[in-house]
Amino acid sequence: MIGATAIFQRVCFPLNKPAVFSAAAMLCALLFSTFTLTAADHLSISLGDLDGGAWQAQGVSLQLDLSADQDHFTLSADTINHPLLAEPIQHLHFDCQHGQVADRQIICDKGLLDLTLDSQKQRRIKARINWKIDSQSIDLYLENISFSKGNVALVLKADNGRWQLSVEGRHIDIDRLGRLATPLSDSIRRFALHGGFNLSADLRGRDAHLLSGSTRIDYRDVSFSDQPGDYIGQGLSGQWRGNISHKRDNWFGNQRLQIASGELLTPQFYLSPSNRPLLLESDYRYQAAKAQLYLERFTFKQMEGISAEGQANVSLQDKPQLVSLNLKTAPTDLSQLFRENLLPVLVNPQFEAMELAGKLALNLSVGPGESRASIELKDVYIEQGLQGEENNQRQFALYDLDGQLNWSSGSATDSHLNWQGGHLFGGITLGAAKLDLNLSGRNLALVNQASIPVLDGVLQAERFALEQGDAGPKIQFQGYLTPISMEAISRAVGWPRLAGQLSGMIPGLSYENGVIAVEGIALVKIFDGAIVVRDLKLDDLFGALPALGADLELRDIDLETLTRTFSFGKITGRLEGRVNDLRLENWTPVSFDAAFNTPRDDETRHRINQKAVDNISNLGGSGVSGALSRSFLRIFKEFGYDRLGISCRLEHGVCHMGGIEPAERGYYLVKGGGLPRIDIMGFNQKTDWQVLVSKLKQIASGGAPVIK
Repeated sequence: MIGATAIFQRVCFPLNKPAVFSAAAMLCALLFSTFTLTAADHLSISLGDLDGGAWQAQGVSLQLDLSADQDHFTLSADTINHPLLAEPIQHLHFDCQHGQVADRQIICDKGLLDLTLDSQKQRRIKARINWKIDSQSIDLYLENISFSKGNVALVLKADNGRWQLSVEGRHIDIDRLGRLATPLSDSIRRFALHGGFNLSADLRGRDAHLLSGSTRIDYRDVSFSDQPGDYIGQGLSGQWRGNISHKRDNWFGNQRLQIASGELLTPQFYLSPSNRPLLLESDYRYQAAKAQLYLERFTFKQMEGISAEGQANVSLQDKPQLVSLNLKTAPTDLSQLFRENLLPVLVNPQFEAMELAGKLALNLSVGPGESRASIELKDVYIEQGLQGEENNQRQFALYDLDGQLNWSSGSATDSHLNWQGGHLFGGITLGAAKLDLNLSGRNLALVNQASIPVLDGVLQAERFALEQGDAGPKIQFQGYLTPISMEAISRAVGWPRLAGQLSGMIPGLSYENGVIAVEGIALVKIFDGAIVVRDLKLDDLFGALPALGADLELRDIDLETLTRTFSFGKITGRLEGRVNDLRLENWTPVSFDAAFNTPRDDETRHRINQKAVDNISNLGGSGVSGALSRSFLRIFKEFGYDRLGISCRLEHGVCHMGGIEPAERGYYLVKGGGLPRIDIMGFNQKTDWQVLVSKLKQIASGGAPVIK
């Protein structure tokens, strides 16, 4: 009993000093009535429940082995609670096998710790402790802690309220971590986090407050996804380093995130660190009273790719919200940016056939009052082609494009674009031009009139306005087209050589819901006459299935010029006509109601040669073709006629045919007049449209059509 009393005094009397922990002194004052000495010289002391403010312990007891050569003692607790633990520690048992209990110090050089956490038993955790009683300085070392399917080692140093905690963790599983740490469980569940990491942390604080810290996390095979599935990460591996310090209600720190492999997908862009590793660094300040996070400097770098820097302010009240942002990028390769980062998230198939090249630099400013963006373009090349067509037919291109695009949510500085050339549909060339624009809010407008060379003419744009609505963009255009030679258009689009000119006024053009509609008329001057286009509408112009609708009127067309152009045979006189309800899909006619005939007031000379007679006869199925060469009529090279005409109503691939007037068994295609005269009759009331097109192609190429 004397030895036990001596040990008790060595431990308890120093604790009774006012400068030392008062709760321990009060416990020691009660120990004389609570300790027992067993026959094996073991001293058992019941300490009951302890309260450390942030933590609580229940059922605490201490046992001393008085017979051992070295001080041997055990410490037990039924439960220990801490706010950082989702579940309390249960059945804690610390066995110091080799230690020393001195007048002013308790040391354990070799100990084992057992406990239960979240129904998982932790056994034989290696532990060391050095407790200086006067100063309440404690050094605690724990190794071989099984934690979240991994292994953790802790070093805790505490002295007079100040403490330092070092943590080394290996092979920590994120899924399991959410079950053990309450502050992390909601985030891990909400973002479906999976994967593992190694951890190295050094934290410093006073009492229950963290003052500073530094952390390194080496993560591997991490995946995540938010609930809507907008932000997704797969197979992410890399390293995160950060440090933090506290001063005057503000947290200061910096962090460095490296992603060496994996895939990242957002609604705005796609990143593949496996191909181009990423680096994100920032210096930050967090103002706790206002829940404001200030990124005073951040940089983003993609290896041989995007590079950006800036500052930002984020409010963390209720839910994160961007308050302000300043972002500036270095000139970026457009081809790489488009193909690798933007194309994977663009759902429109038109972009699959688009090529971009050149440089782009962005300067972005977002604020509570006004937001601004400036894009600088240098040596840009844009080409959009239609996939699925032979040789991937080019539909649109601009090259040597330079300029500055300025946008503002309020009033914007004017923007300027200029290019050196381009084309439409492969062969319709566009010359050098300059545009002055204004981009404010959701609107875009042409500031000054612009002249865009098109082949040997000019498209004069007098007004252009775009408004981005909830249902999509709305466009208004007004201008005119100076004469373009039909010969140049023919060469550009691969048509037979045509004579005349194309020109027209465009009093109004609108675009909405993917449809281009022309208000007013377009005038095509061709074959010494004119074609008037009304109610022109284009749907999905550069898409996979463009569609066109219009009404056409032919006025005073010279038949001799027309038939010579298409090797039809010679016909003199004039022609008028109409094409109502024309519908083209993928530039192929699918329906129309057309009629062409000699004007009743035409006073020009009406003559038709044998080749034209043969071709007209074959189109109408009259059977006259070749008969002229076998009769006395073969001596005549030309014939007179009074009127001629043909009609076709195309429905479901069938042309319902007619002529200028009914005949006894058919209809007149050509009604004779003068000497020598000839009548050409048509008998086919219905003709397969593809067969008729084949005949027209043979005629245009100068061959004789085959009658089936």
